[in-house]
Amino acid sequence: MKRRILLVVAIILILAGMFLLVRIAANTLVPAGKGALQVTSNIKAQVFLDNKPLGQTPLCRCEQHDTLNAGVYELKIVPDDKNVEPFMSRVRINSGVLTAVERTFLPGAYASSYILALEKTNSSDPQLFVASIPDGALVSIDGREEGITPLSQNSISPSEHEIEIQKQGFSKKTVRVRAVPSYKLVLNVILGTQGTADETLEPTSTPSGAESLRGGAPIPSPTEANQPQVTIKNTPVGFLRVRENPSTASQEISRVNPGESYLFVDENASWFQIELEDGTLGWVSKQYASLEQATE
Repeated sequence: MKRRILLVVAIILILAGMFLLVRIAANTLVPAGKGALQVTSNIKAQVFLDNKPLGQTPLCRCEQHDTLNAGVYELKIVPDDKNVEPFMSRVRINSGVLTAVERTFLPGAYASSYILALEKTNSSDPQLFVASIPDGALVSIDGREEGITPLSQNSISPSEHEIEIQKQGFSKKTVRVRAVPSYKLVLNVILGTQGTADETLEPTSTPSGAESLRGGAPIPSPTEANQPQVTIKNTPVGFLRVRENPSTASQEISRVNPGESYLFVDENASWFQIELEDGTLGWVSKQYASLEQATE
């Protein structure tokens, strides 16, 4: 009897020791407060996080020794082709999970992207949240229509799913995800304007009617007599933000309304620079604006 008791105690102690070793190893292999980041793009590009270089796409900081501190960062994806506009966005890296970013570089408003992240929840069921620019896009999960963006689901099966986001006039975006218990999948998508299959990247050009900013020289003020106009299109929110610089991360300096026209100053692959009524220069997205050439 004593031998049996001693044997049982010995087994318990061995199992407890093994459990402790596993816990210690787990904490060593998965450092607390660290998360993984994956960045992909359709063309070669350099990846920067808070202006610090991380490497070239496709990039995956997924190995335990290579993970990143959890937190919010400014992500910048800069194509090797300098004629293509960089992509910038704020991303959150959460502890113990992967944040995935994909950018499809195409001319102007044809470009698209998504950011996929996992957020810890108090529910044991996997959850899903899908947002898009523009909003009001139809979301289908595994071929079944579920609603329009922004879409929130409090329960989704813990398995792989194919999510499709589409809206009239925009190219469909398809993302494969894996739902995990106790986590919410957060998917933010930017839809590209629908184009033909043979759309290719083209060098950014500056119209002859506008002078670029070179050597610190100011941009000449355009005049209505010989300057093209930028006309604002309808937007999902009823207005269009004017940015200080050609980036969604740049400060908003004004708002303009659909149907209004402003003097054209400059452009790049995705943005028009315009002159507001008070003479202020700002940038608006080409997705919701069109260039009207001046008439003789």
